[in-house]
Amino acid sequence: MLVKDLMSWPVITVYENATVGEALDILHRRNIRHLPVVDYDQAMVGVVSETDLLKVFPKSKELSVFESNLLARTPVSAIMRNAPVYVSPGIIIEEAALIMRTNRISCLPVVDEHKKLVGLLSKNDILDAFITSLGLGEGGTRITVTYKKKWGFLSELVSFADKRNVCIDNIVSFDNELVLKVKGKADDFVNDLKKAGYNITNVSYITPSHKAKAE
Repeated sequence: MLVKDLMSWPVITVYENATVGEALDILHRRNIRHLPVVDYDQAMVGVVSETDLLKVFPKSKELSVFESNLLARTPVSAIMRNAPVYVSPGIIIEEAALIMRTNRISCLPVVDEHKKLVGLLSKNDILDAFITSLGLGEGGTRITVTYKKKWGFLSELVSFADKRNVCIDNIVSFDNELVLKVKGKADDFVNDLKKAGYNITNVSYITPSHKAKAE
């Protein structure tokens, strides 16, 4: 899965000559936390967040009318992050997640080769990808198996399921664990796995509402 498959578009933006007050108003009206800052050619020049804006435009009753008016006229370009971390639309989602985690940021502007803004990737988009990879959007059974990292282990496991007409929707590995998501209730399959010597550490029944009941 690539960034372009998950990013949001169109993106709500603000021009670099917009005021802090205008930017805050957009954030509050649109219920968003980040605003990419663009020039009139739609090239990205920075990013501001609600936290950035409130540092210079705090919600306080102690501000005088003069101070409030002055701060409201402060240009976004004066406080924006001039060199934000960004990604291209063609990189894999895992790489984007690692960039977010390494830089401790919750969103990534997506720009093309001309530095034009083409999308925005948020941590919620990353979570959606994680949910999709585990098949949690549909009902079924989630089975966690101890993963023996040796040649043939995975193919043998898939073949074991095929011979019992069990459809594996998703497979994800977590270090020494392998998580299978199969269709419907799979009590017989789980019992067969145990009898065959597979170490089952967890079985959870997933509903389409993303709620799981674990054994």
